[in-house]
Amino acid sequence: MTRTPITEADLHARADGQLAPERAAEVDDEARRDPALAGRLAEIRSQNAWLRSGLDPLLDDPPPQRLREAARGPGENRLRRLASRLTSVRVVRYAPAWTAAATLVIGIAAGWYGRDAVLARAGMPITFAQQMAYAHVLYASDPNRPVEMWAPDEKRLVAWLSKRLDYPLRAPDLESAGYALVGGRLVAGNARPTAMFVYENAAKERLTLQARKSTSADEAAFRYAVADGVGVFYWIDDHCAYALAGDLDRSQLLTIGELVYKQLAEAGGKG
Repeated sequence: MTRTPITEADLHARADGQLAPERAAEVDDEARRDPALAGRLAEIRSQNAWLRSGLDPLLDDPPPQRLREAARGPGENRLRRLASRLTSVRVVRYAPAWTAAATLVIGIAAGWYGRDAVLARAGMPITFAQQMAYAHVLYASDPNRPVEMWAPDEKRLVAWLSKRLDYPLRAPDLESAGYALVGGRLVAGNARPTAMFVYENAAKERLTLQARKSTSADEAAFRYAVADGVGVFYWIDDHCAYALAGDLDRSQLLTIGELVYKQLAEAGGKG
C-alpha cells in the first residue's frame, strides 16, 4: 500500500500535537528513516519553543484595568437594557454574542498594548539557556550530520573553534561518564558565535557542550534550566559562558557538568 507523502503541513501539525494518531505514527516512522525529515521536524519543534519563550509570558499578564472597564461598561449597560425588554429566550440567545464581543475587545487591546513587549523580544530566544537548548535540539537530533568536523579531527576542530571564538577551547573527555566525542560545529549566536561539542553514549543519546565568549569575567555558580524538555546546566568562567544540554534528569546532568567543569578548571580554560 502506497503511503501518502509527508507534507510540510503534516510536520507542523505533528510538532503541534494536532495530527490524528494514525497519521502521527506514519510521520514518526518516516522521520526515523529519513534524517532530513527528522531534522526538519526537530527544527519546527525548536522554532515553536523559541516562540513560546517570548509569547507565553504575555498570556499571564492581565489586561489593563481601564480596558476591562471599557469592555464591561457600555456593553453591559446595553445588555441589561436589552435583557429588560426581551424574553429570557432572547437573552439566552444574544448574551453570548455580547460576551464574545467584549472578549474580542479585551483580546485586541491586550495584544496592542503588549506589542512593545513582543518587539522587545525580537532577539529571542531571550535567555542564554534557551538559546543553548534550541541549538541542542536542532543539531543533536540529526542522526547523520550533527557536526561539521568529526572526533578523529579533534585537534583541528578545537583549533578551528578556538580561532573563531578568539578564545582557547578544549573538548573535555567524558568517557568516564559513558559519552564519547562525536565532533563539533560552529553555531551562529544572536550576537556572538558559539562553539558546540557533541557527545554520544552507547544508546545513541546525545549531550552537547556549548561555549560562547562572554563580556563578564565573574565566576557564576552552576545554574539549571529546562527549555522545551531539554535540561541545561550553565556557568561563566574566565570570560567564557558554558552550557551542558541534554535529555537527562537534573542530577545526571549535574554530575557530568561537574566533570566538565573540573577538566576545564584543571586546564585553566586553555585548549
